[in-house]
Amino acid sequence: MPKTIKDSPLSAETLAILFTKLKTMESAGLPAFQAVDVLQESESALKQPLKRMQNHLRKGMPVSEAGYKAGIFNSTHKTLIHAAESSGTLAAVYGQLASYYSGLSSRIKKVKSRLYLPVFVLTVALFVQPIPALVQSDITPFDYLSMTVGRLMLISASVYFLIKSPRIFESLGLLSFYDDLLLKIPAVSGWIIKRQINGFYFILALMLEAGVAFSDALPKAVDTIKNTRLQACFKPALAALGSGGRVTEILSNVSVLNRSALQIINSSEHSGQLASGLQRYTRLESETLNLQDEALAEWLPRAVYTLICIWMAYSIVGSNFGSIMPTDL
Repeated sequence: MPKTIKDSPLSAETLAILFTKLKTMESAGLPAFQAVDVLQESESALKQPLKRMQNHLRKGMPVSEAGYKAGIFNSTHKTLIHAAESSGTLAAVYGQLASYYSGLSSRIKKVKSRLYLPVFVLTVALFVQPIPALVQSDITPFDYLSMTVGRLMLISASVYFLIKSPRIFESLGLLSFYDDLLLKIPAVSGWIIKRQINGFYFILALMLEAGVAFSDALPKAVDTIKNTRLQACFKPALAALGSGGRVTEILSNVSVLNRSALQIINSSEHSGQLASGLQRYTRLESETLNLQDEALAEWLPRAVYTLICIWMAYSIVGSNFGSIMPTDL
């Protein structure tokens, strides 16, 4: 499945469980307020948001609005679910979202699980490497703590900054600069564009299938693109919405959309099956992206091990080289 839906208020794992259960209960014909009652019993972590959602439902709000006001759904969920309610395809949309978040949660867990051991090895290496120097009194206990705990704190702070950097730059009013910088790094740029564009197609297809008009669906799908510079590439298409042109003609104004995708959109539009054509394309593209994610999860720990080995070898060789050098040189 595609990579991200912007600003999801809950974790991918929680949303996967939530939408899976909502789909099951919707397919069984259970009314929304009863389904929420059942969820309150089984999902203790969501008890308060679900309680707020239940209160909104009892006031006559639709599921999309009640979930949004309760902080469970984001704006994209709200639009999709509202359209699904109107078209009677709520179970299908719940199923698509459940599949999306299940895949996302699985990939996140896989990468994390494969990084636990490298992180442990790195931590051990940080504490073991300076021990010979400490035993030989070449460094003081304070130096040892600085070289171990100090380095560990520095690495932790760097990783934390890397993870939180989008929010940090956003709080400083520099998000556009940060997004622009990411798109100027070749390897990172390709990674971001492929995943966020595929996510855009996925949301657009879901909205079209749920009955949302293209003129309404396009701005909402564009809004799910996280990178502001990449999002700005869609301005010509958004401006062309009022021209009455075909979908293919409007999207042709976006420079980052590849020709193969536009050809599929064109043929799907001609056959009157734009939503299903887009879904097939995103499914095939997602398979390729998932393979890349698998490769990342496989090679990232190896890269960490390699860096640790190089660092350890350098520190050992460096210290030994200094001890065997003649003193008169």
